[in-house]
Amino acid sequence: MAKAAAFNARLRVFVDRALSPEAQSRRLAEIAIAERDRLIAAGRASRRYKLWVDGVEGAPETAVRPADGGRIVYRFSIMGAVCTFALSFLINRSPPRSSAPLNPATGKTAHYRDGFYFGIKDSASAYAGKGDSAGRFVPAAQFNPAALSPTITEIIIGNVLPYSRKVDVQLIGGQSLSFPVPPGLFDDAVKAIRSRFGDLVEVKRVYTMDFPNQYRLKTRQVWTTGKRKGLSRGRQGARVESPALIIRPRR
Repeated sequence: MAKAAAFNARLRVFVDRALSPEAQSRRLAEIAIAERDRLIAAGRASRRYKLWVDGVEGAPETAVRPADGGRIVYRFSIMGAVCTFALSFLINRSPPRSSAPLNPATGKTAHYRDGFYFGIKDSASAYAGKGDSAGRFVPAAQFNPAALSPTITEIIIGNVLPYSRKVDVQLIGGQSLSFPVPPGLFDDAVKAIRSRFGDLVEVKRVYTMDFPNQYRLKTRQVWTTGKRKGLSRGRQGARVESPALIIRPRR
């Protein structure tokens, strides 16, 4: 797949000046609509977009001024494609599913690949700007990338399972942990997203992210190395640390 710079395009159109002003506007509109539909059909642009005609949001393409001054702008939602790629990368890079129960006494299983979630912040939401808790929490299984609007301001991707940080860094108390995949899951996802979509989005990994019903530490935590070895870390009842990606569209 080509890099996402292909999504950012400008089309200059020269219209026959012998046409009437109204005919010039119609011709500009026809060309813009045809190019829009071509990009969508080729999979290079989303079916969800916002439209500006001569700076007026939502105006019909046919309202464009005649040649030498008329401007039609489509802002397509790229976040759906970015999120689909990011989720696919994270799942394929995660430990494979296992039939072994997480709790042998109950037979309860938990698969890391099934634990991803999205946090979605939208400037058009009634809750926009009301703090970090504003935004929708969506399990990956219920996520619909085609439903993302061009007004999305931020996407968070993490994993609800309490051992997500262990899968990511594969260290605990300075000692290595063994997983069937290499460490650095979220850092590698950042590199992959930047490589493909860096012209269109900003992305970073954060050490921990809060989310609904996050697991809380039930036992006393102690330092295992250094001068404070054996002393309490005072984290009983705290939310377990859980890494995440933060993705924002470039404006």
